[in-house]
Amino acid sequence: MINLLEPWVLLVMVAAMMSAFLFARAAWTSLRVVRRFEISRATEGQLALERRFELASVYVRVAAAAQFATLLLTVIAADRLSKSVRGAMCAYGVFQSEPGGFRALAMSFAVAIAAGVLSELYALNGRVRGMELVRPLAILTVLILPLTIVDFAMTSAFLGRLDLGVVASCCSAQFDSAAASYSFVAGPRVLAVRGALIAIGACLVVAALARRSPRGQLIVAAGACSLVALPLALASAVLEVAPHAFELPQHVCPFCLLRSDVFYLGYPLFVAILLAVIWSVGAAAGALISRGAESRAALAPFARQRLSRAAVAWIVAVAVGAAPVLRYAIVSGGAPLFQ
Repeated sequence: MINLLEPWVLLVMVAAMMSAFLFARAAWTSLRVVRRFEISRATEGQLALERRFELASVYVRVAAAAQFATLLLTVIAADRLSKSVRGAMCAYGVFQSEPGGFRALAMSFAVAIAAGVLSELYALNGRVRGMELVRPLAILTVLILPLTIVDFAMTSAFLGRLDLGVVASCCSAQFDSAAASYSFVAGPRVLAVRGALIAIGACLVVAALARRSPRGQLIVAAGACSLVALPLALASAVLEVAPHAFELPQHVCPFCLLRSDVFYLGYPLFVAILLAVIWSVGAAAGALISRGAESRAALAPFARQRLSRAAVAWIVAVAVGAAPVLRYAIVSGGAPLFQ
């Protein structure tokens, strides 16, 4: 536990603990809602339960922000700690030095998306005049709690077992030899980039159609497009953006995009992708749980706003990712990076 003396490690632990605690508090109220809530009743106990659920919605939104902070701080902490781990040139070496490092990061990423989508559903509920969405939201709040607890446990185990005295592997030692092969360059890279552009284009088209005619099927389709685009966009950032940013065809490390060498390009890129998915999937999830007249009436303006935000986020992600590619084309006089 000596790692807790590291300021960035302590910040990660505080954020993860806050997220788990707030979701636990919201889930406690949600359990009572699932057991006792009845829309048709107007008793004093029912009114008190409604007020408690409104407070629980605040807990969920703050917890979602804390979960997002946990993911961001985990990456920043690993990047800062790479200066203390011999052989680690970036956050990759820190995550790779501990067997549970990448699993903890993947779990934090997944829970951040789930928490963000749940927060969006609570935002939709705030627009609904009635109480139609209370019970489904209560169930989802209870279901997300185990995920946040597992994430806290995995993050704690990773940071607690992290040995700052170990000799780690640099990202180049793992990636460069594999990425140097022609089949690697001409295969997954080209497919990922083309697939990402097609998927993001589909996201923008379907989002535009859903904004014009916010029917449930179109809104769900927009969210599904974003889920398809997510892995393709991340793969393109690794296989296409990173090599052009460093002007090295074999340098395919996503964590190096977070360094000052490339003006911290990875932060706006990955955050834009994450927000685009949360906003579009949040709208799609809202369409799936909106069954009553009041919730469907609130869904249309909510979906228009969220899908517009998602479209802007996807455009930002494409623009940020294209910047190093365009820059390399200019400084190289049009010479291709990959031969």
